[in-house]
Amino acid sequence: MGCECWNRQIQEDHRVLDSERKALKAVLEKPVGLKDLRVHLLQILRSLEPRMKLHLRREEEVLFPAFEHLLGGGSGVLTLLKDQHDELRALLDKLSELLWDRESSSWQNIAETGESLIALLETHEEKEGRFMVDILESSLQPQQLMDLARQFQRVASKLCQEEP
Repeated sequence: MGCECWNRQIQEDHRVLDSERKALKAVLEKPVGLKDLRVHLLQILRSLEPRMKLHLRREEEVLFPAFEHLLGGGSGVLTLLKDQHDELRALLDKLSELLWDRESSSWQNIAETGESLIALLETHEEKEGRFMVDILESSLQPQQLMDLARQFQRVASKLCQEEP
């Protein structure tokens, strides 16, 4: 039962982020010149940003420490995932700035930033699922996995309380 709850939360996070990533990609693939592309991208970003923020916090506050504890210290994969978090945040911020700056941002800059974000999201989810999640699931007891699931919920609650 612990594994099912754990899987459900991870899968839901990834399903939602994958859906947002696909929506972003679909808009970026539309022909340039449509005036409302910025509006569509801003709507996607409005949904993607808080979901990404929660996902990254859950990993940083729950999964990364569990992974470090399990391995007895740092890991090259974990370092890479942490670095990707910084890159994801920077790309989200840059895309948001470009979308709000109608005067000086070009569609090419917006598209390149969006495509970089999409590519990094894909790479990050693949590495995360293949390395960290699989190792945790195969190494932890069901009760430990349930504890991780409860910690996930606490992070979500804490984040909601921090929001203005």
